[in-house]
Amino acid sequence: MPHLSPAIKTGSLLFLSGQLAFDENGEIHGDIEAQTALILAHQFKVLAEYGLSPESVVKTGVWITERNNFQKFDGAFARAFGDHLPTRSTVVSELALKEALVEIDLVASFEALTR
Repeated sequence: MPHLSPAIKTGSLLFLSGQLAFDENGEIHGDIEAQTALILAHQFKVLAEYGLSPESVVKTGVWITERNNFQKFDGAFARAFGDHLPTRSTVVSELALKEALVEIDLVASFEALTR
């Protein structure tokens, strides 16, 4: 188990650690769309534990391993968030585990959001 907290609340914000697409067996597999969907499903469960929803997310940090995967990642990300448009940084980088194609962290707010 990594030395980190899955989430920390401070003031009106909830910070969620970056997640990889681990399945129920602790393995990572699938293409970037499948990994993105699984990561966000896990992150959304953490949000729900704090009484928040995907619409509470104000910022996302994303690391993908291949620039060529960006469009597929972006499509899966859009499907997960629907009409909600959180801010996002996306970086192409190696990840700690070779099977991982994407890592995503989130920042959510307990306050009503405005644009």
